[in-house]
Amino acid sequence: MKSSDWSDRRHPCHWEAESDDAGFWVPDRSEIVTQFFTRYLFFSLAVIYFSTLESVHPVLFSIEQVLVALGVYFFINSWFFRQALQGVTLLKIRSAMSADLIIVTLCVIHDPNPIPPSALAFLMVLLGNGMRYGMRLFAEVLGGAFLGMAIAFALRYRVGGFEVNAGDVFFGVFWVTLALYAYILMGHIEAQRRQLDYRSRFDTLTGLLNRHGLLAAADTIFDKTNTGTPATVLFADLNQFKAVNDRYGHGVGDRVLAEFAQIFNESAEMGVCGRWGGDEFVALLPQRDEAAIHQIFERIEARTEAWSASNGLPMAVSLGVSHAPRDGHDLMTLLSVADIHLYQSKPKQPEPSALSPFNRILIDEPKAS
Repeated sequence: MKSSDWSDRRHPCHWEAESDDAGFWVPDRSEIVTQFFTRYLFFSLAVIYFSTLESVHPVLFSIEQVLVALGVYFFINSWFFRQALQGVTLLKIRSAMSADLIIVTLCVIHDPNPIPPSALAFLMVLLGNGMRYGMRLFAEVLGGAFLGMAIAFALRYRVGGFEVNAGDVFFGVFWVTLALYAYILMGHIEAQRRQLDYRSRFDTLTGLLNRHGLLAAADTIFDKTNTGTPATVLFADLNQFKAVNDRYGHGVGDRVLAEFAQIFNESAEMGVCGRWGGDEFVALLPQRDEAAIHQIFERIEARTEAWSASNGLPMAVSLGVSHAPRDGHDLMTLLSVADIHLYQSKPKQPEPSALSPFNRILIDEPKAS
């Protein structure tokens, strides 16, 4: 993986889910089916509505041409439906929204009623698209709906022979108020969704990704990992952390975790960092050679030892490494390999003073079973 692909992910708070990077919420298959079923339903209502009219004033098209336009929309919508089932992208969403706005605008222009009921379909386009994909697209479809309404009524008054009356004014004010209210309400929903999403993916103590966030990030990264774009997994485990908690209390333990999280995050260059749980931390890095990994280990050790000495608290760390795709293609497998490498590198009953800095950082006391 190119370093530029990781440059904006060095701090975990810069990591976003793929849907957020794309600027919209990604619907599941059932939501896609529901949305396009609603489109087909309104298409059917439009065909029935215009077919039962005795005549339509030819503002732009005759009634037959309006029905032909609806038929073209049916086939276009069916093609968008097939494309959406294969995968949703921002371009596909915008294209389908544009088709909705164009056909509704055409129907409103040729609606023979002084207060056109077909204009309510603009609200369905607004709610059906905007409230399904997030605020960015909601704002776009809101602007498109306002533009469509303005064009439709301008042509009705200038070409279609309709006159402005109190009913039109009331309908317009009601429509604009309802649309703006929906936009404001959607803004509150978006804020709550982002807050819940943050809480579900980030650790509140350290600010790093939590286990759920790491798994989601790993799925995105390792889906793109192959022999040409490998990746490295760094696994860290604090030593003597239980002793710190028991002797100094959980408040001090939390301080140790938060401080090490900052050290770990800043030392793992261009990595996606997270707290796996307890005193275990994980970093997802671009591919690194042994020399680069050695430098990262020494940097973490030096900063950890300096903080420990200045605060009078015993804080040391053990580290293990694995590489994708050589050691595996998913985070659980890669963490297992990193853990094995960590314990395989531990000498039998070594004297701490006899260890080099690089070896000492890989040593951990045996965990209680």
